[in-house]
Amino acid sequence: MRLPAPRGHMSSALVAALREPPLPRPALLVSTGAREIFLDDDLQLSLWICYELRTRGFDDVAAGWEDHPALAQFHAALETRWEEALRSLTETTQPAVLDDGGVAELRRHHAFWQPRREMRSVLRDIHGDAYGIRSERTHSVLFTVTLRDLDPVGVDEMPALTLALVNALSLFGLHQRLVGALVGFLSAVDTIGGDPFAQLLPVQCPPDDVRLGFTACHELHARLTQHVHACLRAGRTSLRGRWLVSQGRVNVGC
Repeated sequence: MRLPAPRGHMSSALVAALREPPLPRPALLVSTGAREIFLDDDLQLSLWICYELRTRGFDDVAAGWEDHPALAQFHAALETRWEEALRSLTETTQPAVLDDGGVAELRRHHAFWQPRREMRSVLRDIHGDAYGIRSERTHSVLFTVTLRDLDPVGVDEMPALTLALVNALSLFGLHQRLVGALVGFLSAVDTIGGDPFAQLLPVQCPPDDVRLGFTACHELHARLTQHVHACLRAGRTSLRGRWLVSQGRVNVGC
């Protein structure tokens, strides 16, 4: 898999940097975009690239980036903003009622971000765990299966909201302290037509963490259905084309 086409100044700078051997102090700065973070294509793609680098990687990334401290700092700054935004979410959006065409298009988004049936066995391990006793081993397996179970093909077609669902899943899966949010997120998949994870909800997880993941999944997915509905009503697809980068100089810090 190769790096995707960038969608703004931040992802342009990131993609350009990753294709060359890292400088001693590469200029990777987190931009403050004007759009809401859940709709910010530039930020969501940059965050998605950082997560993919930690799991599958990219064929065209130069050697030396995987453990580079500047990239880790950049990723951590993005994650801080991302977690704050997810914690601010409430379930206020009603899912759109889609016709057959809308449902078919929504499935294309689902194929990109929804984990598959293999997650059942891993969640069953967590359900049988006393929270914190075997959680380190189980969490490691859960994160690996969750991230590698997703299909990165077609990322250039996916809007920010679809990337946001993947990035929420990645955030919760990456950090041991958020394992309850991860299970809440996966449990919510059942109620939006995915695999039946809900019955596997472990009672040992902190309720607030579970609620965080559950709310994030529901609210982001409801916004995605509204996006699909609005696009189809306007006579256009809810998927996106490649973002063409200006050939001029990129202002990394803007």
